Amino acid sequence: MFRAVRCNWLLSAGLFLAVASVCTAQPQQKAKKAPTEGKEAFMNYCASCHGEDAKGHGPVAQGLKEPPPDLTTLAKRNNGKFPADYVKNVLIHGAKLPAHGTPDMPVWGPTFTDFNGKMIQYLESLQEK
Repeated sequence: MFRAVRCNWLLSAGLFLAVASVCTAQPQQKAKKAPTEGKEAFMNYCASCHGEDAKGHGPVAQGLKEPPPDLTTLAKRNNGKFPADYVKNVLIHGAKLPAHGTPDMPVWGPTFTDFNGKMIQYLESLQEK
């Protein structure tokens, strides 16, 4: 009989601990990961100023002293050749624009170094023909 009581007690205690751990477990939040595709990165980091269409009419654009450029005309403004190296340099090091931060500390810092290739490809795909 002593064995049966002890066994019931152990089972009850184990069941209680299992239920308690399930009830008190916090739901795990998914960690946000950096965008992996160029369009996703553009929408997350650039569209607020440059607009979803990259033409410079984002919702924040009106509040800026200088309007953001139309990124769909980068090739047009460079004799028909998309300036991939220039775009990469701006993404990594910033531009001489207050909104992009200083060259020492661009507003996005090292964020773009991980996916600037995809961003550059995306911007190139938006160029006016």
